Amino acid sequence: MSPKKSLLFSAAAATLLLCGGCNMSPDVATIVTIADGTKVDVPMGANASQPVEDDAMIIKLLQFSPWDMGPDKPKAVAFRFIVEFLKGAQPTSIVIEDVTEDPVELIFQDPHAHLIKGNIWGAASRPFAPQDEHVKWILTLDNNVRVYRFTVKLADGSVHRLLKPVIIPGFMKDFMRTQLGLKAQ
Repeated sequence: MSPKKSLLFSAAAATLLLCGGCNMSPDVATIVTIADGTKVDVPMGANASQPVEDDAMIIKLLQFSPWDMGPDKPKAVAFRFIVEFLKGAQPTSIVIEDVTEDPVELIFQDPHAHLIKGNIWGAASRPFAPQDEHVKWILTLDNNVRVYRFTVKLADGSVHRLLKPVIIPGFMKDFMRTQLGLKAQ
């Protein structure tokens, strides 16, 4: 093989190996023990933001962000949720709790839940001060995994419970603290 062909072949092989490696995304997870002792698999990497679902619903969004409380008032943190209901399921009540550790913290409760558009339910929590037990983990420097439990009662009387883990890297908490005008503790 000529040096030119050998170099071309080597370059092609290297390109295939590099591109093939880019397409490979191994399943990586960690296990977190929550307040009641249950062990929860937490997907990491490319699979970290996958929706959590069962036969009646899909948790499409659990997001927290700074909340402007108005002029001359400190900012707070609020959660937003979107759940898609499947096969005609109709929610009648929804409770969302942070079950990462004791004490379990109530984040949101809708005792008269109803779909807001088609088969979608959505809501926002009340704003929490950053020092509040519900969100004080924002004040720490380390990475966190928080686990939120959605307990949903449907019109047919069935109750569905889904656990939604959220990975919160230190750099995201740093950004949140900056937006809130705070320093780490």
